[in-house]
Amino acid sequence: MAGNPKIVVLGAGVAGIGAATKLLSLGLKDVTIIEASGVAGGRIAKAFLDKSWVDTGAQWIHGATEANPVYSLLRQQGLLQDVVTEEGTELVFHSKGHRVNEDLYNRVCEAGEGIWRHQRRGNPGKNIGDYYAEKSLGLVNNLSIGGEAEQEDIRNILSLVCKSLMIDVGAHALNNVSLDSWQYYTYMGEDLNVEGKMFLLPEKLLEDFPKERLLLNKAVMKINWDGGFSGHESRIYPVCIECANGEKFLCDHVVVTISLGCLKSAPPTMFDPQLPEDKRETIEKLAFGCINKIFLQYEEPFWEKDAESISLVWENETPASLSTDATQWQRNIPFFTVMRPKEKFGHVLIGWCSGNVARHVETLTEAQLSTALTYNFRMFMNNPGIPCPKRVLRTQWHSEAFIKGAYSYIPADVDAVIMDKLALPLSSRKNTTEDLQVLFAGEATMKNMYGTVQGALLSGHREAERLSLHYGRPAPASTPSSSPLET
Repeated sequence: MAGNPKIVVLGAGVAGIGAATKLLSLGLKDVTIIEASGVAGGRIAKAFLDKSWVDTGAQWIHGATEANPVYSLLRQQGLLQDVVTEEGTELVFHSKGHRVNEDLYNRVCEAGEGIWRHQRRGNPGKNIGDYYAEKSLGLVNNLSIGGEAEQEDIRNILSLVCKSLMIDVGAHALNNVSLDSWQYYTYMGEDLNVEGKMFLLPEKLLEDFPKERLLLNKAVMKINWDGGFSGHESRIYPVCIECANGEKFLCDHVVVTISLGCLKSAPPTMFDPQLPEDKRETIEKLAFGCINKIFLQYEEPFWEKDAESISLVWENETPASLSTDATQWQRNIPFFTVMRPKEKFGHVLIGWCSGNVARHVETLTEAQLSTALTYNFRMFMNNPGIPCPKRVLRTQWHSEAFIKGAYSYIPADVDAVIMDKLALPLSSRKNTTEDLQVLFAGEATMKNMYGTVQGALLSGHREAERLSLHYGRPAPASTPSSSPLET
């Protein structure tokens, strides 16, 4: 074992793939990935929509620079050549049935986004919702050059900005989100929409990974650790992984990369012995958001030729009055991006929703979604001739048994530094020497990059490097880890 430890990686999302492939590159060759579902990729996924494959999961690169390994890999593989980078027209309509003044909209959005786009710290217990509502009150007077009608429009637009942030975070209410959420964040550059490309990332990462070492459809029921399990040739392993189908896998190390959502919903008996109290508390304290997409495919577009998005501004809304109750779900699907280029995707809009609304959308039929969203478009654009889409495809990430949502976020009463605790490995309690039996990776273990694909990937690299160093092998000091490799 000293020269060739047996390592099992749980989960074939980007974190798991990143850990497994990095381990191989560092000379640790006995690596197996166990995946509960029937496909690798995790929260990167795809579906076929008439003309082409679309990303039903992640589709944004947060940091389109060489500092981001996700961007770098896709660019090196030539997969970003036809990604549309030119800005299109933002179409913004009001529920009263008219186009929103472009200059006013741009001024208000810039000011509204400026409230929360800074890395804030030193605000323990404070939440973004209350802070935004308070600061937006002053913006109404500062931005208004007209009368009460314009001030009402400004309040409505500021509410739309608030909804945009909720979708970015995946939360059902900004009152639940820490004002200091991004105090440790590593900024890697501007965002880039790579729709129709991101699903290729897991495939590229796995190109050189032995196919027989990627085991699908094997849901794990129990992780036994700190034990002594007899394997072939009387070799004793400290870890035994039990699957739902009765199979057992013995190993020296297990890298757990399952989502925070699954960790939160897992029974206490999944780990035996149970996880230490501080790790259980960390899992409980962190929040796991939900985002869903609704793909609307049309025979012909009802939007302008150069449009990149359609936004809906509702009357009688202020940042302080926003409700994401399920009964208000139609008000909380306010953003639709236009899939580009149309030559590849056809005429497709993507509607975005988060939190409670995203969960509620999973309970609706596609016919119900088609009727409700078409009603909104006709009302906002004052055009009763807008057709229903010929096809509706919505994602159901909360219902995905082995995902249960989108990604983590930081609640108001929590400091993101606790993600470092989640990242710490577990060693035997019987010995004084560290043996790294159970390791943890995933975006929720990266306080400086949580909620991103690169955060997931680099967390996997971090744990591979941790094991490499444990065995005295060289490991590049290149991973911008959110927690030290020393334990």
